[in-house]
Amino acid sequence: MLVRILIPSPPARDDGYHLYMQAHFMVVIDSHGAIASCEAGEPEDVPSEVAEIAHALLRNGVVHSTFIWMPEGSVEACSIAVSQAPSAPGSPSSVYLHGTWLRALPHGLTNRELDVVTLLAFGLTSSSIAERLVIAERTVTTHIDRVLRKLNVSSRTAAAVLAIDEGIVRLPFPGGDGEVLELLKLGRSIRGAGKSQDSAPKTIRQPLVIGAALPLRGTAAADGLEMVRASELAIEEINQRGGIDGRSVRLELVSVDIFDTTGVQRGLATLAERGADVITSGYLARQDLAHEFMADSGIPYLHAATLDVMAQLVRDDPARYGRIFQVCASDLNYAPRFLEMMTLLRDRRQWVPSSRRLVVVEAAWSDSDLGLGVASILAEQNGWQLDIVHVESDGAESWARLADQLRTEEPAAIMVGNYLVDDTVAFLSRFLEDPSDTLVYSLYSPSVPEFRERMAGSADGLLWATVTGTYSDGHARAFVSKYRDRFGVTPGRSHAGISYDRVALIARAWSSVSNPRDPKLVSNQLRQTIHRGVNGVYYFENASQSAQTYPGETTDPSLAQAHLVFQIQNGRQRILDPAPYADGTFVPPPWLTRTWSALGVTRP
Repeated sequence: MLVRILIPSPPARDDGYHLYMQAHFMVVIDSHGAIASCEAGEPEDVPSEVAEIAHALLRNGVVHSTFIWMPEGSVEACSIAVSQAPSAPGSPSSVYLHGTWLRALPHGLTNRELDVVTLLAFGLTSSSIAERLVIAERTVTTHIDRVLRKLNVSSRTAAAVLAIDEGIVRLPFPGGDGEVLELLKLGRSIRGAGKSQDSAPKTIRQPLVIGAALPLRGTAAADGLEMVRASELAIEEINQRGGIDGRSVRLELVSVDIFDTTGVQRGLATLAERGADVITSGYLARQDLAHEFMADSGIPYLHAATLDVMAQLVRDDPARYGRIFQVCASDLNYAPRFLEMMTLLRDRRQWVPSSRRLVVVEAAWSDSDLGLGVASILAEQNGWQLDIVHVESDGAESWARLADQLRTEEPAAIMVGNYLVDDTVAFLSRFLEDPSDTLVYSLYSPSVPEFRERMAGSADGLLWATVTGTYSDGHARAFVSKYRDRFGVTPGRSHAGISYDRVALIARAWSSVSNPRDPKLVSNQLRQTIHRGVNGVYYFENASQSAQTYPGETTDPSLAQAHLVFQIQNGRQRILDPAPYADGTFVPPPWLTRTWSALGVTRP
């Protein structure tokens, strides 16, 4: 992958020449002469002789040197800069080595004029230059005159100083038999006479790029805006702390529609082409296609699609999908959790069911698996009758008609197995027009602020759950406060936190490896990292490389994300379960006639 390393240019000259351009390779040479890391290009792009020169300069304490590498007979010239890398006291020293292949020689010089100015810079007389290049002394004089005009200087001494200062010296030494190191040391002393060492070009390490394919258009646009804002907030905080080992972090964003398969594939390809070091996304209708593209790319990929079928891909073929991470637990936890909560509320006598019948409505997402098999077992064990209703086609009108049907049947509770705001709002709005004595339990979509805005106060009493939700503890409250201060609105209770945590998780992995541009090193580190974010704990050391849920997949909340069950109460989101994350207790929705009667109070 070609990564651009930007180096400040010296002051512009009248002829528009700038020596320092975008580097085609940049590596770090360690104290043993080996390439320790590769910032740009590939290690094999570096001429071995140039690496040896850089190592020699390091051993001899040369802080900075620039030259043009152009072996005899070569038609290509490469501008080389070697500068000492900062190191901690007592640590082995190293140097940056970067090179830019030149389209033309600086100042319009010809190859022969480059030879002449090189020899001139190191103090050779016209006769010595003629002897070394095997040309007439008169020809040398002609070349020197042309060099002075092109460099816009009036003397040989001025030409020598400028050549050393701008690195317009050719290696290998023209005519052979030149001691490279001694020449470059000499160049350093000449350079000191004309320009301060402090003004030497400084390396600016190319920003580390987080690519993000997020839904800023289409059905999930409101959720996508939250993802972008939280990502930006996290990146701003990292850069304010100094970035990652001297590199800033940058967000490279492409807007997608989660149902536009072609657009999603094009967006992921764009991020790869733009040099993203890690790629992220929210949830996509064809997550399988995104997985295939990312597996082919080899770029670490962190997505937030709660799909066990995607986690299964990683389990079945870690060699192909080993750089793909699911930052939330899988959907197969949803229906079992619904059964557990209904049983808990019934057994605590906080709710009086109208019957033994529970209904799970399954949306028409082909890749979704809500864990109905386990839920059926739990239903039988706890005295429930579980019915499954399949929605053959998504869309608000289909969900509204389903609300009419289920309201007439009056089950004890309904789980609305849909993640989209439009569909959930359509179902709930129709149901609340004339509600039956049925507890309604939704998934995920009430986490999006758009849901709250569209339902206003009419959603009070609704239960909903998410396998990855933002906690109510001090850590999460601090995030909410920073988000509100930065963007003027309160974040939702899921994907804002996911996006904020994901950037921090990536940054931790980058900070812990020797080369953050090595996708293998970064993926291995992501697999080992335990990160406590505002949505719980991210830990991928399992066969699926996905976050685990508590309770459910693990009994250890220190290694998982709590599967939170919320209730909307007076317009606020209250966590009912699990402990110790709860910040509220269940309040029967106003339409539950039997429950309020059993409590012996007047319903609100």
